[in-house]
Amino acid sequence: MIPPALANAEESCPISQSIYRDGNGQGFELVFGPPPVGSIVDATAVINHPLQSHLYEFTVDQVSGYGSIWMAEQVPTLPNGDQRFWLAFFDQNLRSATPPFFGEETEAPKYAVISELGSHDYYARRGTVGQTEVPLLQDVIWIHERCQ
Repeated sequence: MIPPALANAEESCPISQSIYRDGNGQGFELVFGPPPVGSIVDATAVINHPLQSHLYEFTVDQVSGYGSIWMAEQVPTLPNGDQRFWLAFFDQNLRSATPPFFGEETEAPKYAVISELGSHDYYARRGTVGQTEVPLLQDVIWIHERCQ
């Protein structure tokens, strides 16, 4: 028998170990992961689609403890630095569930929203969508699906 403390630890699923799916059912996944070794960011994230993995790659960071969570797209060729997107989390009742201290949460919130990602995706990929068959992201709600 597993002691209750260990059972709860095995059942916990922090954001950095979570996979979210797009609410539009287009096949996109938002996959969170640990930060790079020696990095000051809190986590990493990628957006995958069955037809193209690593469509976007991000670092995830929360400034000075409680504050907004930001995703920075990892594109070394951007002239003004990384493109940043505000990330917000909500519980099953659509109440704010953004953790006050990223990484200390034990359960990933049910829903997430990434501001302006739909517009960014449209302008970044509009000329290639017909060629790759990967649909545009649009502004979607992300739904927690599973833990890694």
